[in-house]
Amino acid sequence: MTRATHPSTNTATPNAEVPDVGEPTCDELDVRIFANATDGGSEGTPVVKWVGRLRHLTEAKLSAWGLGSLADDARLLVSELVTNALQYGQHGEIGFRLLITLQGLLIAVDDGSHHRPQLTVADADSESGRGLFLVASIADEWGVSPDGTTTWCTLTLGGAGR
Repeated sequence: MTRATHPSTNTATPNAEVPDVGEPTCDELDVRIFANATDGGSEGTPVVKWVGRLRHLTEAKLSAWGLGSLADDARLLVSELVTNALQYGQHGEIGFRLLITLQGLLIAVDDGSHHRPQLTVADADSESGRGLFLVASIADEWGVSPDGTTTWCTLTLGGAGR
């Protein structure tokens, strides 16, 4: 999928396996978040704090590899995909994968739910429902695995509109 400068009203959710990156990997981060996860502190850390942590880790890793130009878009994509997984996931476990190559990155979030996320166009008054619309607008490619459990997206240095 090519990035759309003005997303269409096509609300079809792409059905596609997580891409196999055919180039050398620079860095990879795999994190499993459990519903009862804490940081060991006296009051614990709610799972939702992982959204910010994963945004920060993504930005730091991109900066370390000289891919800081992707950081703003990547932070937004991480926020949307992880928040959706926390909200709609099942089994109390979420898998987050960030794969960095010299050409860009792949973000994949597995929420364990076989209920396929649906791309929608929210009304102006709606307070939610824009997450996948943003993903489709920003990512160079995106999709949902055929079993519905993993939503993924890619950003490349030479992406459309850049």
